[in-house]
Amino acid sequence: MEMERIFKAVSRKKADLILLILASQGIAARVEKRLSDRSGQQFDILVPGEHMARAHKRVALYYRENKFFRLPKKIQPFEISSFNAPGAYVIMGLIFAIHLTCLQLGIHREMVLKFGASSLYIGQGETFRAITALLLHSDGQHLLGNLAGILIFAAPVISLCGYGTGTLLLLCAGTSGNLINAYFHQNAILSIGASTAIMGAAGALAAYQMLRPPPGFKLNRQFQLNRLVPFFAGATLMGLFSQGENTDVSAHVFGFMAGFFWGGLFFPFHRVIRRTFSPGAIEPLALVLSLFILGSAIWAGI
Repeated sequence: MEMERIFKAVSRKKADLILLILASQGIAARVEKRLSDRSGQQFDILVPGEHMARAHKRVALYYRENKFFRLPKKIQPFEISSFNAPGAYVIMGLIFAIHLTCLQLGIHREMVLKFGASSLYIGQGETFRAITALLLHSDGQHLLGNLAGILIFAAPVISLCGYGTGTLLLLCAGTSGNLINAYFHQNAILSIGASTAIMGAAGALAAYQMLRPPPGFKLNRQFQLNRLVPFFAGATLMGLFSQGENTDVSAHVFGFMAGFFWGGLFFPFHRVIRRTFSPGAIEPLALVLSLFILGSAIWAGI
C-alpha cells in the first residue's frame, strides 16, 4: 500500500499526538525521522494515500474540539510553595497554643461561649466574634483538620502575597465569611474554627488563577473559558473539605466567596503595590495591622 506524507517536520510531541489520534480512528500511520537540526528532532507522518482525506479531517476535528480547553503551558511564573511560608507555621503554632492553653486552664467551654461566632450575638453588636471565632476549635480532630487546611490553602496564599499582606487577606476573608454567615442565620448556634479563613484562601487562589493573564494573552473565547476552570476547581475542593457531621457548610461557602472577592480586589493591584512600596516596609505594616485588628477583637470581648 502506497504511503503519502500528511504532515512534515513536526516535533516528537506533536508526532506522538497525531499517531495516537489516527490510531484511535483505525488509520494506519508511519513516522519517519528527519535529520536533526538546530530546532531539534523532527518527523514526517505518513498514511495510506486512500486515507489522506479522512486522516486530515480527523486530526483537524481533534484540534478544533480541544483548542478552547488547552491550558497555558506556563502555569506559574514563579514558585508558590506551602513549605516556603514561615508565616503559615506561625499561624498554625498560634492556633495550636490557644487550643492547648484553653484545655490546660480548663476554660475551653467559657472561651467558646465568649468568643464563638453567633448571628444572635453578632446581630447585637458583638462583631468581634467574627474574628475571634477563627482562633478556637472544638477538639483535637477539628484542630488538626484545620492545621492541615492552613498548610494546603493558606500557606500558598502567604507564599504568594507575603507574610503580612497574605495574613491580612486571610483575616479579611475569614471575618467577612463569618459576618455574612451570621447575617443569613438568625439563631444562637455558635460557630468556631479557622476553616472559614481556609476556604477564603481557596477562593483567593481561585481568583488569582482566574485573573492571571496567560502567555500571549488576548481577550477571546479561549481566555474566558479557561479562566472559569480555577473557580470550579476551588469550589469542588471546598465541597470536599466541607464534609462532616458538625461542619458549618454555609460558613465554608461564604468564606470561599469572600476570599474570591478579596482576592479579586487584591491581586490586580498586588504588582503595583510591590513596585510602589518596598516589601520590606509593606509586609511589616500589613502584619502590624493584622495583629492590631486581632488584638482589638480580643480586647472587645474581654
